[in-house]
Amino acid sequence: MTRLSKMAPAVALAGLLLAGCGVPHVQTVRNAKDSLIGQDAAVLASCIGEPMAVRTHPERPARIEVYSSAQVRAGDGTLLATPRPDPAAQEKACVFNVTVNDDGRITAVDSDNRAGWGGGSIKACSAVVRRCVEG
Repeated sequence: MTRLSKMAPAVALAGLLLAGCGVPHVQTVRNAKDSLIGQDAAVLASCIGEPMAVRTHPERPARIEVYSSAQVRAGDGTLLATPRPDPAAQEKACVFNVTVNDDGRITAVDSDNRAGWGGGSIKACSAVVRRCVEG
């Protein structure tokens, strides 16, 4: 048996352990995305906070509210629109784009984990939406 093949089980186990650390955070993000669809957008103020930007949807009568893990937090943990996030922090932030129809209902929740999925960055994503699924 080669030295490399002897190490394979330990390497596999380490990979599983590291992957397991992010599983609850990934599940939190998925659950939040699923549970927010169809809700009134007013819920966003209490479970996420203030968007850092609001854009007009390019294809239909709707708006896109943008939330970032790089935003400053209020005392209760919700995000604040000002001050604007530091550009360097924003490059590695987890950003959520929430589409809200003109009737006030959430129709889509998309996320972009700009830091990638390693190094615990999924925790930044789950921290943004965690309050939307806690209760």
